[in-house]
Amino acid sequence: MKRIAVLNVGGDCPGLNAVLRALIVKGAEEDIEIIGVYDGFKGLVEDRMFIMTKEHVSGKLPEGGIILGSSKFDPYNNSEDFKKLKRNVQDYQITALVLLTGHTGAKIALRLKEDGISSVIIPATIDNDLNWTHMSIGFLTGLQTVTTALDYLHSTASSGHRVIVVEVGGDEAGWLAAIGGMAGGADYIMVPEVEVNPQEMLANINRRYKFGKRFSIIVVEEKCKLPQEITKVAEGIKAPHLITVCDMVAEYIRENMPKDFDCQTLNLGYMQRGGSPLAFDRFLAFKFGISAIEYVKRGEVNVALGLNGFDISHMPYSEDILINREIRPGLYEMAKLFF
Repeated sequence: MKRIAVLNVGGDCPGLNAVLRALIVKGAEEDIEIIGVYDGFKGLVEDRMFIMTKEHVSGKLPEGGIILGSSKFDPYNNSEDFKKLKRNVQDYQITALVLLTGHTGAKIALRLKEDGISSVIIPATIDNDLNWTHMSIGFLTGLQTVTTALDYLHSTASSGHRVIVVEVGGDEAGWLAAIGGMAGGADYIMVPEVEVNPQEMLANINRRYKFGKRFSIIVVEEKCKLPQEITKVAEGIKAPHLITVCDMVAEYIRENMPKDFDCQTLNLGYMQRGGSPLAFDRFLAFKFGISAIEYVKRGEVNVALGLNGFDISHMPYSEDILINREIRPGLYEMAKLFF
C-alpha cells in the first residue's frame, strides 16, 4: 500500500478541507492511505501525524481554513529538524508528500527533491501568483471577500462624503486588487505591476467631486511600490514598520486635500483568508485532490499541479515554479476603463 502525507505549508486559504476530502475518498478507491500532518512541516518533524478517514472531514466542506492547521516552518533552518523529518518519512513509509501551498512550500519542495523526498504540490493561495497555474484554490473566495467589502463600503463612503483607502492582499501580484477592485466599483486601483501616479489619483478624486461624486474608494495592494512622494509622509515616525501602505496613501490624500476632508482606511488583512469557500473553490479542491492521488499512483511525483482552462496540468520541479505570476497589462487597462 502506498502512503501519502498531506500538509499545509505557508498561509491557509478557503477550500483546503475539500482537498482533504478528495484525497481521502480517491485514496480509498486506489488503496492509498492518507496521513494528515498537523501544522505543516513542523508536525512532520515533531511526529504529529495520524491516518485520516472520511469521518475526519465529515461536515467540514463549508469550513474555511484547514483542520490540520498550517505553518511556515522550514525544516532546513535546522539540520536536526531535517534529520527528524527524513526519519519520520522513512519510518511511516511515506511514498510522497502532498503539499497544499504556494511559493513558501515550493522552495522547500525543491530542496526535498534533491534529498530524495518526493512530493506533489497543489496550488493553494488567495494571491493567485503562481507561475504554473491559471488559478489557485482560495483565490475566488478571497476575491469575493474583497468585492463584498467594497460593496459595503460604498454606502458609508457616499453618505459620509469620504474617501476610503482599502488595502488588499496579493503578496507581490495585483490579482485581488485589480479584479476585486474592478468588480467592487473602486474609483482608483494601485497594483505592484504598474507605476503609481499620485497626481493621477488626486485628479481622479477631484474630478469626481467636481461632478457631484463626493466620495471615492481607493484600492491599494499590500506590496504596492509607492513613490517617494507618498512614502515621505512616514518620515520621522518612530515605528515606520507599523505604517501600512493604506495609511501612507490616506495621509498623502489628507495632506493634498482641504483640511475638513475626511479620508479613512481599511486593511482587509486576514479576513481575505477566512470564510466559507465558494462552490468553484471546492470544485477546484476536489479536482486537484483527485489528480494528486492519480499522479502518485502512476509514480509521477515532484510536480506542481496546475489548472489550464478546466484541465489539470503539471510543471516538473525546477526554479520556474518560484517565478511570481504578475497580472498582465491588459487587465489593469481594463480596470482603468472604470475609473
